[in-house]
Amino acid sequence: MPADERLDSVYDRAGFGASVPRGSRPALVVVDLTRGFTESGFPSGADLTAEVTATAALVAEARRRDIPVIYTAISYTPAEAEGDAVAWLRKAPGMRALREGSEAVALDPRLERREGDHLILKKGASAFHGTSLAALLTSLGTDTVVICGATTSGCVRATAVDAVQSGFNTLVVREACGDRAQGPHDAALFDLQAKYADVVGLDDALAYLADQDPRTLGQPALADLGDVPATSRWVRSGSVRLHVLDYGPSDGVPVVVLPGITSPAVTMDFVARELTDLVRPLVLDVRGRGLSDDAPDYDRGSYAADVEAVVDGLGLRDPILFGHSMGARIAARVAATRPFRGTVLADPPLSGPGRAPYPTTLDAFLGQLAQARRGTDADEVARSWPRWPRREQELRARWLSSCSRTAIAATHAGFESEDFFADWPNVPAPTYFLYGGASPVVTAAGAAEAAERNPSAELVEIAGAGHMIFWDEPEAALAALREALRKLL
Repeated sequence: MPADERLDSVYDRAGFGASVPRGSRPALVVVDLTRGFTESGFPSGADLTAEVTATAALVAEARRRDIPVIYTAISYTPAEAEGDAVAWLRKAPGMRALREGSEAVALDPRLERREGDHLILKKGASAFHGTSLAALLTSLGTDTVVICGATTSGCVRATAVDAVQSGFNTLVVREACGDRAQGPHDAALFDLQAKYADVVGLDDALAYLADQDPRTLGQPALADLGDVPATSRWVRSGSVRLHVLDYGPSDGVPVVVLPGITSPAVTMDFVARELTDLVRPLVLDVRGRGLSDDAPDYDRGSYAADVEAVVDGLGLRDPILFGHSMGARIAARVAATRPFRGTVLADPPLSGPGRAPYPTTLDAFLGQLAQARRGTDADEVARSWPRWPRREQELRARWLSSCSRTAIAATHAGFESEDFFADWPNVPAPTYFLYGGASPVVTAAGAAEAAERNPSAELVEIAGAGHMIFWDEPEAALAALREALRKLL
């Protein structure tokens, strides 16, 4: 029997080599692709051009799917690099060149660390040893770790072994891992495949990442619809199927309600049901949320096209637009290009090019989404939103997992790249601008600018409310909304 067959037989008999489950919440861990490892000019380095190129493809796909990207780097203080406290440096003194702040520990310039990416600094081979990586992955709701980087026989192998020992399904991407010599590289991949991880090809890993962004709704969430006094309507916007909760009455003046970035239609139920004596609220599950489809695009123009599809598809005559947060930005875009009976914008994000960033970070949104997908409850939601009514905390816990990570990330990026004030001056009267007196999204300066840029608008401050004005101060916010709608009838 040839040597390779004898080896395979030994490992098969020992029960090694089973396939690793692939979960629905992966994270990409890029191990030590710093210049000190990827460039042969450094004592610890080798030419890893091919491996860096493969890793760049993984990073790009992870970002498209809003999958967490975590970089690691070895970095020693001068005292550690020059002293005798780090035992590893006695065995591998060439690693002393990996000093904090030096070019050797800088990320390879062919890769790019962006806002939202994580960085783990370490002193040893494993990215888990003595670091917060396990806690970070847990907080992100990760169930599967995709590993690439350098060196295969050292830090990649140690990280993969500790990933398994920390409870994560582990994939190692063959073409995206490199070493200083072929023998140790091959041996490490063989051992990892046999005992710890699935060693997969680049195309396989890319396909796995591309298949992520699971939106889920459990039976308790669907049962919530039984308590909602509304009828489901369906409209197509191109290839995207959109779900609308129609509260009636059928002869009422239609008000198209556009919720915020992580608010499916049902979460606006407590607002909509208080308006039916005045108007006919129709609350949209914005694409990528609730029961509406995922979509290829999540820019403001695509969202606006959806609103027009709802108005035309449901035959709504002379409707009012009412949007909160993201929905207010969408309403402004639509109203600036098409006549409506009137608009009500509630605390629209004023961020945009050249302005202060949106105050809630993408990481905060994705952390809450990860909680929802692993399973959360109203008590955990209350830690982030303590002022909300209990029912709204419960709805948030059950429905947030119906939101697409891709939609959230793209919309959040739009808050920075798309200028609200490009549309706002063109929103015709009558229009009302409600904002929270304690909102970090519409500050006092922002409200003043909004008033100046559209003098025909009526601004109404909801005292004591933050950005989530209807959740923070329900009675005052609903009273202000009802008054604005009365004036539009």
